Amino acid sequence: MISARPAVVLFGALLSCASLPAAYAAEAPLEGVAWEQADQAYRSYQLGRYSDALRQVDGALKLRPEVARLNLLKVYTLQKLGRRNEARQAAQSALKRGVRDPGLQAAVTNLQSAPAASSGGPAPSRAYQLGFPLATKAYAAYNAGDMPAAERDAERAFRTDPTQGAWALLWLDSLEAQQRWPDAAAAADTAVKLGAPNTSDLQARKQTLNRRMAVRPAEQAYQALIANRPGDAVPLAREAVRLAPDIASHRLLLVTVLLLDNQPAAAEQAANEALQDDDESTVLIVMRGYLRQYQGNAQAANADFDSALAQDWLDEDQLRNVRLIAIDAALAAGDKARASALLAPLDGADEAVARRQQAIADLRNPAATLNLANYPAPRQSCVDTPYGTQCELLPADAGGAAGPATEAYAAYARQDYQEAIRQARKASEQDPDNLEFQRLLTTALAAGDASQAAEAEQRLSDAIARTPSDAELLMQRGYLRMRTKQPERAREDFRAAADTGKAPKTIILDEAYALSAMGEKPAAVEKLKQAIDMDDAGKLDLDAQQRQNTRSAITGFDREWGATVTLSYRGARPTTTIANAGQSSAGDSVFSTAELYWRPSQFNDQNGVLEVYGRLSNTLWDEGGSFRSSGAVDPCTKQALDAGSVSDSQSVTGWPSTVGALGVRYVLSDTGFTFGLERRFLLGSATREGTANPGNSTDRCDFQRSTQRTGLNGSLMRYKLKDSAGGWLAYATYGFYRGTELRFDEPSWWTVDAYTQLGYSIEDNPAKWTLYATDAQGSRTDEVAQADGNLKREQVFLSNEIRMGRSIKLLPDLVLFPHVVGAADWLWQQDTATGLHGATGNSNFTNLMDGQISLTRDQSSWAMGVGPGIALRYWFREDHYHTPRSYLDWTAQYRFAVGGGASERAEGLFMNLTLSY
Repeated sequence: MISARPAVVLFGALLSCASLPAAYAAEAPLEGVAWEQADQAYRSYQLGRYSDALRQVDGALKLRPEVARLNLLKVYTLQKLGRRNEARQAAQSALKRGVRDPGLQAAVTNLQSAPAASSGGPAPSRAYQLGFPLATKAYAAYNAGDMPAAERDAERAFRTDPTQGAWALLWLDSLEAQQRWPDAAAAADTAVKLGAPNTSDLQARKQTLNRRMAVRPAEQAYQALIANRPGDAVPLAREAVRLAPDIASHRLLLVTVLLLDNQPAAAEQAANEALQDDDESTVLIVMRGYLRQYQGNAQAANADFDSALAQDWLDEDQLRNVRLIAIDAALAAGDKARASALLAPLDGADEAVARRQQAIADLRNPAATLNLANYPAPRQSCVDTPYGTQCELLPADAGGAAGPATEAYAAYARQDYQEAIRQARKASEQDPDNLEFQRLLTTALAAGDASQAAEAEQRLSDAIARTPSDAELLMQRGYLRMRTKQPERAREDFRAAADTGKAPKTIILDEAYALSAMGEKPAAVEKLKQAIDMDDAGKLDLDAQQRQNTRSAITGFDREWGATVTLSYRGARPTTTIANAGQSSAGDSVFSTAELYWRPSQFNDQNGVLEVYGRLSNTLWDEGGSFRSSGAVDPCTKQALDAGSVSDSQSVTGWPSTVGALGVRYVLSDTGFTFGLERRFLLGSATREGTANPGNSTDRCDFQRSTQRTGLNGSLMRYKLKDSAGGWLAYATYGFYRGTELRFDEPSWWTVDAYTQLGYSIEDNPAKWTLYATDAQGSRTDEVAQADGNLKREQVFLSNEIRMGRSIKLLPDLVLFPHVVGAADWLWQQDTATGLHGATGNSNFTNLMDGQISLTRDQSSWAMGVGPGIALRYWFREDHYHTPRSYLDWTAQYRFAVGGGASERAEGLFMNLTLSY
């Protein structure tokens, strides 16, 4: 399955988010009459018309009293007019109204300090006396707009007397006016180190400076995202967070770019760090919930979503959005019950709610690997406010994704890939410059048919040619090439993505699976073991399911040989290979099957697995059985001769009943089909000799008349094959297995175990045929004729079985499987003595033993049975790298015949004991 990871832009309002400088400006821009009055005031001040400037700035302040620079202009204007007390009062009044600006505080301090020296108070210090003239020059330069001179004199004044915190603020003001924010931040640190008394003011100013400095890297990060370069955005976003860690939009930006750069674990860590500063941030709690679900940690994700929904200060719209996002996460996890419960309180008339109701109804198996195509991230709605940029999360299908794109996402999620392709084409045609829609189309095409997948590969190749170091694109093309059975080229893509340094470290798993698909199983095993080692060292951070899957893959890839031994009572399923499944016993008997197989790794790739095997089968024990005949019938007159009788039968057991086989079988990958061909050897003496009787009434009548003419009581025909006798068996099997593996994450789970097998066997071996006379009890006496020929035996069988139930883990390695079984088989066979020639002996028989004799009376039969069953399986041979590699399985079933003419094959007790090593 392709696992696409498109670098989809997460924001519908990305460009509005990129206008962040307005959010960090000290005040909103002046407009209209206020701007005109302020502009006139500044012009008058620069021209020295201070009275006009005072009148004009007062007019502007009536309209915008919160603007700090207008208040400062009034203070400076009053100073120029020599009205120092009024200037101080104006500054104090502005501060009382809540206008927070260090320049106003500095003005108050400065305007109070000069009179202190002449008012009988403590005499100013020598340092103050030396620094005051410099400070006065600095204020004059600042008011005149000569910021370099103001910076120079303010720094000299403060360094002369570091106890004057107002002069330090003037130094910072001069640097800020020149937009030299890094220098201003450094000056704040210097002032604190020199002993400025207003440390808190300086630190607050530095924080403000850092916020302003954070704007630039944040802007650049947004621009990198717009250009589809999330890797370039990561260090920029980190710098913005370092400078202004209290700005939530920067935190969200960092989380976003890490996700888009294929670093979901790092994105989650960034969200964790942000929540340490503000553990009630709804946006970051919900975003972390999304990230946790994205990585397959549904339990932690649900906890985050529930925590956000429990916040009682959210309004109805906000609660709706969080609930919809949580529903999307539940759908991604395949948790239909949770999705339905979250949906219940919402209005069914809401279009977004209706879409999710349909998605719940259509929900099938969730995607094996989540990505931004099948599980798009919440959209981000960011607006600038006087308090900074405020963001909210919306469902993925809100805002700009409406229309065909929304339909495409929904169709892709329910695995209707052709509809997803149609809708994605519409979206990309309507907005050809929308990178998100272009990536959506590529992802949808990658899941389509062969021609559509080829189109997707070409689109990816074109994109990679433009940005060769885009790990996201390289990985997506690698997944596509795995799906289209190009593992060598897929591995090249995975290696190239790893070489960029931007791919997730779990790419080592992708490379291992590509190696396996190439047939390089040993190399794949080494890569997977390396992944386990990296996880042990804390360098990979696999979750529990990923680690289990990795160990399970090692177990599968590492298996080059194995053995299976089965004991079967009443002929229930004989082995895991299911060969000869159509042959069973009507009596109480025990069969054994022992098999050894080998998987040559050079023939095992993405197409399938080849196995070479050898097998021995025989009957270990046979209690025998008795049956009542319906009465003998004269083959010549067709008249009944007696009322029937009870007869006993018993099979040969032990080595004389042994049949061997050497064969090959091929398991087609991802289909459930197996095809096999084997050469069978009749090893036991009892398998090469036996009795035979004519199958049709004409032949039996001829033998009866010949017996009567010669005065014999009856005749018995036997055959004996050569030691090299054998045959061929060809078969095809389809298996369907769900929940048959050992699970570590659940105490119980539903299990379905089913197969159907069609087989054809043929034996055509030279045989020595001998006809014996029999006495009244039917025992043979004298040999009366001989002939050479062949014994040809053909059989076609169709065998089916399904077991359904719930597996229950009793111990970590012991599983109980109570189930219901249904089994049916159909059997056609034909045995013929062919090519009989060279007959010798009694002339009454030699002419009969010439040519061909059918030995089969009933050519076909079928049987069906159902009933309860129970199985107990113990898994073992587990180690650090491997999941359990062997098991011992005991199964018992009691079946009731429900159809078919051969009900004795379908009813009674059936048991298996299997050791798979």
